Amino acid sequence: MYRNKRLKIQREDKIYNIKSTDKKTLEHWYYLMTLGRQLDNKAPNYLKQALGWSYHAPYAGHDGIQLAIGQVFDKEQDHMFPYYRDMLTTISAGLSAEEIILNGLSKKDDVASGGRHMSNHFAKPEWNIHNVSSCTGNHTLHAVGVARAIKYYGGDGVAISSQGESSTSEGYVYEAINGASNEKLPVIFVFQDNEYGISVPKADQTANPYAATNFEGFKNLEIIYCNGKDVFNSMNAMTLAKKYVKEKGHPVIVHANCVRMGSHSNSDRHELYRDEAELSEAIGQDPLKRFRERLIYSEVFTEAELDGLDNKAKKEISAAHKKAIVAPDPDPASVFDFVIPDPYIPEKFKDGLPDGSGASMRFIDALNTTLKEEFRKNPNTFIWGQDVANKEKGGIFNVTKGMQQEFGKGRVFNAPIAEDFIVGTANGMSRYGKDIRIV
Repeated sequence: MYRNKRLKIQREDKIYNIKSTDKKTLEHWYYLMTLGRQLDNKAPNYLKQALGWSYHAPYAGHDGIQLAIGQVFDKEQDHMFPYYRDMLTTISAGLSAEEIILNGLSKKDDVASGGRHMSNHFAKPEWNIHNVSSCTGNHTLHAVGVARAIKYYGGDGVAISSQGESSTSEGYVYEAINGASNEKLPVIFVFQDNEYGISVPKADQTANPYAATNFEGFKNLEIIYCNGKDVFNSMNAMTLAKKYVKEKGHPVIVHANCVRMGSHSNSDRHELYRDEAELSEAIGQDPLKRFRERLIYSEVFTEAELDGLDNKAKKEISAAHKKAIVAPDPDPASVFDFVIPDPYIPEKFKDGLPDGSGASMRFIDALNTTLKEEFRKNPNTFIWGQDVANKEKGGIFNVTKGMQQEFGKGRVFNAPIAEDFIVGTANGMSRYGKDIRIV
């Protein structure tokens, strides 16, 4: 039986610590963290005032790992798939306070979706920070699809998928990690483990104490365990993960131990299932407070300097609020935009129907011929699925017969018998380029 070894952070991999990290970088990190936390605390007030932000999942307690994800992300090369709790992740990656609030209030100028998506689904497609579905965990498949494109086209980036540990119970996630390890794709799966799935404790999710342990038997997959509450440990873990993926071309799971300081979301009341002792302990582990204390204790910053950064963030949020609150709402007439794509305009048969001048052939042969013609015309056309390509067999009806032989295994190949994987990775790969076509 193949059993993976955990990828440990060695001494030489501990690039970041309180002594080696320059003051300018530490200042930037602290500012992002206090800016994010103030927005995290402010978000529920919009709903109370009936201004918007109908859904908010606070991230407090995930500060270290979310800062790290955003800091290692390169918007020119990488592709990020955040989940609904990743507010600080996207702020660390570069989103402004105004962009965060525009998303929360579903405004027309929301960079994620123009106010179409539900709040707390942060994205910026022009920076490769992708929109994800509200189906918990299925964005792992999209990340794997993009990673496949990165590998096929020789890109220099990685795909990063982020999620809570409870969502790893979803079949989507198993299919994504199984496929990524089998194809040896450049993707980092980040599990943010706060020990709860809404009110469901981790012990009711899986027999292992850590969700990532469930995947330790996978070949071509490494796992890094880190303290997601600690900035330096998280930065070292994410830096090592990205380095490994780029050097080895294999996927990595980063399992980050976090703490959930608040309720699951604004529709949850965690005091109904967490006692005062547990809640007090969670607050006591506040990563932002501990980072602040560490900066002061190490005499890198004075309390007054950090107070100044807190006030600077407060002013940025105030200015962003004033702009966002008066920003235009989406035009109701746009409700049907992006629902159905523009119709394809045929080049040969303008009305979409043949003129009857061609030779008669079996329907299966017509499909096979048409597929091959399209593959010859557009080298960025792909097909994969169950029973698609195995020697002389091309599907149960031989529709893809001969295609792998002519166009190669990079464009025509079998997939696991997993429909979500087939469709989900098609979604992801098609995001890599506008001329990519997947049958």
